[in-house]
Amino acid sequence: MKNRFFITGTVVLTATVLFLSHCQSFTQTPNRQTLEEIVYKLTDPGFKGRRAGSPHDSTIAVYIAHEMAQHGFTPYFDDGPLHRFSYRNVTSWNVVMVYKGKATNGSVLIGAHYDHLGLGGPGSGSLRPDTVAMHPGADDNASGVAAAMETARLLKEAGKHSGLQKDIIFAAFGAEEQGTVGSAFLADTLEKDGVLPSLMINLDMVGRLKDSTLQVSGTGTFTGADSLLQARLDSTMPLLLRTSASGYGPSDHSTFYRAEVPVLFFTTGPHTDYHTPFDTPDKIDFDGLAHIVRYATSIATAVAVEGFEPVYQETYDEQPMPDKVTFKASLGVIPDFIYEGEGFCAGTVIKGRPGHKAGMEDGDVVVQINDRLIATIEEYMEVLGELTAGEIIWVTVRRKDRLLELEVQL
Repeated sequence: MKNRFFITGTVVLTATVLFLSHCQSFTQTPNRQTLEEIVYKLTDPGFKGRRAGSPHDSTIAVYIAHEMAQHGFTPYFDDGPLHRFSYRNVTSWNVVMVYKGKATNGSVLIGAHYDHLGLGGPGSGSLRPDTVAMHPGADDNASGVAAAMETARLLKEAGKHSGLQKDIIFAAFGAEEQGTVGSAFLADTLEKDGVLPSLMINLDMVGRLKDSTLQVSGTGTFTGADSLLQARLDSTMPLLLRTSASGYGPSDHSTFYRAEVPVLFFTTGPHTDYHTPFDTPDKIDFDGLAHIVRYATSIATAVAVEGFEPVYQETYDEQPMPDKVTFKASLGVIPDFIYEGEGFCAGTVIKGRPGHKAGMEDGDVVVQINDRLIATIEEYMEVLGELTAGEIIWVTVRRKDRLLELEVQL
């Protein structure tokens, strides 16, 4: 049985590689100026940080829908491009639009969340909760919205040139910062209608390309994913891939993966301006963003135009992210978004914050807080939600092959 499975798997993998190597993509250069215009528009001070449920929420959604209509996309649902949803005391929208081919079977969904933290403050998710100021969210996630819009446009052009085998769905999600609410609502709606996409590509924080490293999660969610990613990475793309198999994570792709949809999550990772007023558009690497758009478009083209069929497979068991927790205290660390080991990995430790003052370093893995063991990011968030500013705690971290116990004043 094992030998038979190995032979079958080898045949499938070989066929996948041959298919990908013989496909010739129709390529177009992303419009750098368009990317820049969208990011600056979404971070306009008039929108006051794009908090879900704010008076500016629907205005932003209308702007995105208008721009996509200019590219030939039409409302996916009969009631228009803005799909309204409510959660607790928040009402927001998903912008859901589609470009249909003549004889298609299934769809590819290109998505990104458009909301951010508004003016910040306590309980907002800001890493500067003591500062009430506009949080522009240029990287998180104006960069992703701009990339998704341009990827969808370029994919449509590829479809017009070579013919579409799958429809193209574009989605800009609301209320991601409230706990991936908008994407969960859309995934649930599509599942009930029996029209879940064949592949969901999520672009979240793709504007700070550093050392050419692009993080891609979801490579274990469908067969042939690694081959697909490598085949589409040509020498003209200055990108180095750092991949993760998991389909879960703190962003919108996880809601689709829970519905058994193959997913890919693109991000350039955390930085010290994450969830602060300093995530501004002047710090976006628009050339790097354009390279990521071109790469994402090439991958989507393989599925929507050239006939590569992602076949869902389950990655290791991991619990979904919990509802949003209101934090009264913070260590001042940003998670490593694609860390898969046990514990909570601090991708970036912000200078001057409690964790940094106590001696934490980038890459430290939190394994215990006081007497509570920390095995997952969910457990870390749960414990953090129980702590208060000014409290003194003991944090045990794993640094390479050592365990260190640090005294932290929050």
